[in-house]
Amino acid sequence: MSAFYHFHWTQEGGGDNLVVVTTLREFKRQDLIAIIDRDKLSGNPYPDSLIVIAPADAAAEIKKSLKEMIRSDALLRLPAGIPVLLVSFDAKGRLSASKSSVVQGTISLGKIHFEQILRAGILCLVNTHEAVLVAPHAHHFVHPRRRHSRGFLRAANTLIQGAEIGFLALVLLRYLGNADEKVWIDSSSIASLIYAAYTLKSRLADAVPSIQIESFSSYEGVDRLFVQDPDRELVLISATASGSLPQKVMEKTRLPDSRVITLFSTARQVSGTVVFDARDMIKDLDPLMLEVFEETQCPWCRDGSRTITFVGDQFLADAATITAYTLVQTDASQPFRKIMEKYRGHGAFTLRQDADRAVHRLHVNLANTLLAEDQREAIRTVVRRHAPASTTHILPSAGNDSAGLAEIVANEINALGLTRPEILDPSKPDVSARDRRGVIVVAASIGSGQSFQDASRDLRSPFKNLPRTFFVGLNKHSVAEHQPTLLKDLEHNNTEPKHILCAVDQMSLPHPNQFSAWTKELEFWTKVRVDLRIRRPESRVLTTIDQRIDILSREIVDNNFFLPDNDNQPLRLRPSFAFWNRPYEDEIMQGDVFATIAGILENCRKLAKSKNQPPPLAQSPFHMNVLSSENFTRFNDGIIQSCLLRAAFPHELSYAHAVTASHSAKISHLILKMLDHHGDSQGEACLEFLVALATRRMSLAAADLKRISGYPIENLPELLSVVLPYAANEVRDDIIEDADKPSPA
Repeated sequence: MSAFYHFHWTQEGGGDNLVVVTTLREFKRQDLIAIIDRDKLSGNPYPDSLIVIAPADAAAEIKKSLKEMIRSDALLRLPAGIPVLLVSFDAKGRLSASKSSVVQGTISLGKIHFEQILRAGILCLVNTHEAVLVAPHAHHFVHPRRRHSRGFLRAANTLIQGAEIGFLALVLLRYLGNADEKVWIDSSSIASLIYAAYTLKSRLADAVPSIQIESFSSYEGVDRLFVQDPDRELVLISATASGSLPQKVMEKTRLPDSRVITLFSTARQVSGTVVFDARDMIKDLDPLMLEVFEETQCPWCRDGSRTITFVGDQFLADAATITAYTLVQTDASQPFRKIMEKYRGHGAFTLRQDADRAVHRLHVNLANTLLAEDQREAIRTVVRRHAPASTTHILPSAGNDSAGLAEIVANEINALGLTRPEILDPSKPDVSARDRRGVIVVAASIGSGQSFQDASRDLRSPFKNLPRTFFVGLNKHSVAEHQPTLLKDLEHNNTEPKHILCAVDQMSLPHPNQFSAWTKELEFWTKVRVDLRIRRPESRVLTTIDQRIDILSREIVDNNFFLPDNDNQPLRLRPSFAFWNRPYEDEIMQGDVFATIAGILENCRKLAKSKNQPPPLAQSPFHMNVLSSENFTRFNDGIIQSCLLRAAFPHELSYAHAVTASHSAKISHLILKMLDHHGDSQGEACLEFLVALATRRMSLAAADLKRISGYPIENLPELLSVVLPYAANEVRDDIIEDADKPSPA
């Protein structure tokens, strides 16, 4: 192990300088010789200067040794004209170099240069040991305080080698007091740095080291912080991404800024003192990597990214195993098949853009399904089973469908020989023309159940503990995690008998009911259109792209869910769909198939096949499931493949990991085969696969993407030839410019 930490410092207008740092009193000459030799062998030219930084108590001896090594050409193999400077530091971390410190050549450095050198050393250390962890594709990090980001700065990664710890100890010296007795730290992983810094300070100040170090375990232990003597105690925080931990510490301890020190920060504003603002190092990173979001506002969660949680006092990222799952016929339960048989063929499913988020929501139209005349028997059955005879009022949720369902429920109760309930105004639930004895709250469909919870609060005063029945036509998220909590909240009635929640139909669509695939596709086509208009404004492909953008910019209905085949025909379902019961004679729309696949995937994420096994697509901090490549060969209808590509989460289509290399290879082979057969049914979903790669919803290994990028585009129709380079992440101007050239149809 070397006694030196070394790095390069580029001085503005002054060339490239090799810096070596030691905090030891003595060093082996061979350590310095090895550093200079390795630096030359690594391909670097001779440095413009050699700067040696050493403690004041060793400066004289090190200077003497340097002179002896220079006199012997066989030891310090540097040309005679290269300056060599010895810089010493004292107990307060102050660097200095007098004229007599120049061992060879001519060089003069001042305070501003020393600051630049220290920052360059820290930056090199952070980059060399990859202190910024970047989450892999389709993943992001959850911080100790439950905030989310794609990147995480872990200070412990910089504290590996003794010489490097010594360098950071030198940097830290200026922030330490002369009479410190206790240091609070947020993570035990930086304890070695604190001990090294105080040992170095005590040695240089010729004082007896006596320091107590105690970890308060980050956010979990802020309440345990108790500072008795502000002049003799300080707090050292390893890193902050949001600035909230230093702020909490200062609010709790009331320490001055100089006594709350943060080693590394990626936050825009931080309370206290910051040693190193790590935003300087994100020049080669997407700035969004280190942005921190609350869970409810996390853009990666909305895209279906899987979370990696940091655990323990030292912020260790959990490790995950990966398995692949192949869908089977039994993944569609009999109740689910029965519901889809009722809703398919009626144009019930459409996609609507969300006004607030960059997603599309799957909307279920009840006019031709649940509320149709021929479906009254299902509603009648639920009314007879669950509607109390004491019902005197019905409160519908907002919306025409809920009002229509409320009228049907009132008529069915009347048909039982009971007095027809009074239907209340949703905006005035406490205004009634008759005595209250029981109420039914009606919603045509529920997602989160917020409308029922709002109604429950509105009814507390007018109906007190009287019987309350929550009647829903379609419960869209019947297996969502929030369902047990919703049921418990709605049933609660103090010491009186529980209220009741009942549903006519139940689906298992993902909650929240949002899909980002179409928004990502819209962003993709918008980018391609801009590229083409700049490079080839007369391209015939632009008309096709404009038509697709128009479809994606409004409610998506009928057979516009997916990209068409090469003949511009919509993808259609062939006979004998494994997840439906009887043959289908009605006109099946793409939304029917998509809702089916989305529901099956959601069941696989939430419902276990046996008590001793987790759900086949369940995710946890320690295990990840992906969709097996077999799904795309077993279900070879283009429309089913497209449903899988768009209904799955990105982490369920992530095959870039070494563990899933075989699945990546199979899918790349399938795509190449589709390109070969782009003109027939075998390649009808080819464009869907390419767009899934281009929008990064599906990821493959680099070698497999290279195979795809090598496909000869002159054999493809112009639209495929334009999209292919984006899918392989190899967009070239000449490819786009050639898109307008005649090619085989």
